[in-house]
Amino acid sequence: MRILVVIACLMGLFGALPAHASGLEDVFGREVPLGQGRPAVVLYANRDTRDVLREHALRFAYDLRRQHPIVVVRVDLRGIPGFFKGAASREIRKIHNDSLTRVRELFLSQGQQPPADLEQSLYMVADTTGAPHSALGLEKGFRQVLVQALGPRGRELVRGPFPEAAGAISRALSTPSPSLVSTLSR
Repeated sequence: MRILVVIACLMGLFGALPAHASGLEDVFGREVPLGQGRPAVVLYANRDTRDVLREHALRFAYDLRRQHPIVVVRVDLRGIPGFFKGAASREIRKIHNDSLTRVRELFLSQGQQPPADLEQSLYMVADTTGAPHSALGLEKGFRQVLVQALGPRGRELVRGPFPEAAGAISRALSTPSPSLVSTLSR
């Protein structure tokens, strides 16, 4: 009987953990710190949606600088043949480095210094199975980037198509969480 109670408690504990805080690693082997104290913006993309990211993502990330989120780009590799997935991961690493350079240039062009922790604020994840994308209803070969805001504890705040949902994401990240409000009001 005690074993059943312990198992039930453990299942409840694991069920209460954020689904996204499960040892996720980016293309450089770094742990993605979702649910570890900073809000996050997660963009779900694939090779067919990269132009949307090129056109809108850098400015979007710059506009969110006051909220100081981590930005995670989850790239769905379901449409890539298995023997090309290594090359795709290398290409994602190159895009990551190019993106950091472009973000630094954007900050400097606005007369601001880039954040000191910029490299710890951008993560690109190569999802070979596409499971996270499928869980959100994105079929293989989807054509619309999905953006999701996560609170500091990893809980989803809002999601929607990108770039259309950019305003809702910004508002969700700007709104203090109820637990923070109740702590501050005491």
